Amino acid sequence: MNLHRTTNKPDWQTVKPTERNYFQKIAAATRGVVTPANIITMIGLGLVIYGLVAVLNQQYWLGLITLGIGRLLDIADGAAAQATGTKSPLGEFLDAAIDKVGTLLTIIVLFVGQIGAWWAIGLILLPQVIIPLVILYKRRQGTTVHPTRIGKLSMAATWVVIVGFILAKATQLPAHSTAEMVLYILSAVAFGLGSYALGQYLTNRD
Repeated sequence: MNLHRTTNKPDWQTVKPTERNYFQKIAAATRGVVTPANIITMIGLGLVIYGLVAVLNQQYWLGLITLGIGRLLDIADGAAAQATGTKSPLGEFLDAAIDKVGTLLTIIVLFVGQIGAWWAIGLILLPQVIIPLVILYKRRQGTTVHPTRIGKLSMAATWVVIVGFILAKATQLPAHSTAEMVLYILSAVAFGLGSYALGQYLTNRD
């Protein structure tokens, strides 16, 4: 799993100004704010928010499709940064922050819309709330924190559960069905992975 991690310097600072590509020149001129990856990240967040509004309006299929595209863009932004040579600490931080914001907003919508069992939603929510607080504290202490593989897997598992709950609502899945039990098991898996990732961030382990 390629995490597209950055060093302490943006990619373009390791290249002579005369040898920078078009995207690196724009990134350098805007101090890393305007990059293909950052644009993709923000579009992805916009699609996630649009999808959440659709879910709240009980347009579950539209919400699922829009959320799915938004999440795919979250995967694509890292590849775009790699391909254009515009990886940077700012971009990495923005990607992680927007990822968490989108996930937390989605889980809140599940609560508000009464989609899925409250305890299962709370289970997947807990690590996703604590991890950003830990990362923020570490950064304020001057410690560099990068995404971990387990952290990425925990986020993927969380989104599988989220999509499953919305899909169950859209298809009016009967209560206590086998599929519902599977979702509860996956909720526990997502919680376990999130808790392990939290331990990694606390101890600076990869």
